[in-house]
Amino acid sequence: MTDNFVFIDNIYRSRQSLLDILETRNYDVAMYRKFSPAEATAAAASYSSLSFRVSKKDDPTKVCEVRYDKITRPRLDSYFENISDDDAENMELIVMLDVPVTDAHHVTALKQYMKLREDASERGEKVRRKLRVSFFSIYMLVINPMNHVLVPKHEIVPESEHKALMDSMYIISKSKFPEIKFHIDPIARCIGAVPGDIIKITRPSASSGEAIIYRVCAP
Repeated sequence: MTDNFVFIDNIYRSRQSLLDILETRNYDVAMYRKFSPAEATAAAASYSSLSFRVSKKDDPTKVCEVRYDKITRPRLDSYFENISDDDAENMELIVMLDVPVTDAHHVTALKQYMKLREDASERGEKVRRKLRVSFFSIYMLVINPMNHVLVPKHEIVPESEHKALMDSMYIISKSKFPEIKFHIDPIARCIGAVPGDIIKITRPSASSGEAIIYRVCAP
């Protein structure tokens, strides 16, 4: 009885954290905000029923599919085969697990992002389909890591600003930035960072009030 109560509590609290994270990333989650502890109790017996799909407020063609699923290790390699290359362009997929996120999940997320499209580009070159997959454990999101007092503000720098930023810092290659690891770093996962993104991190500073550093999301 106690174990079941803890599981339901974890489902409910992690759901609120996930919705907060998605809203920060400009997804429209309003219709899912009324999720109640009673609904969490009912869903505990049917974990996959918690799944939902949301779109960006400013671009409904950009969607995030959230799947609550219990994926065994052998299923990881084939789990995303039903997602077409065309769907991958405008979609990201978040998988909520009831077990800890492991190295196998990190590897799978990177494989899916680096996987080549079946069709070639106009030049005849194979290009990456860049399917963005993130795995989260409900136990990790019981408290929103973005709100932790020790976690500074993280922001993705728009790609259109990369060149000006690098020029201002006399940096000729993104490889010169310190790294933040794709999917492995939980905050990179929360903000939706992918390889090549530049992350602006604003930290408190005793001398200047705040200090800004930049990192690059690396595979």
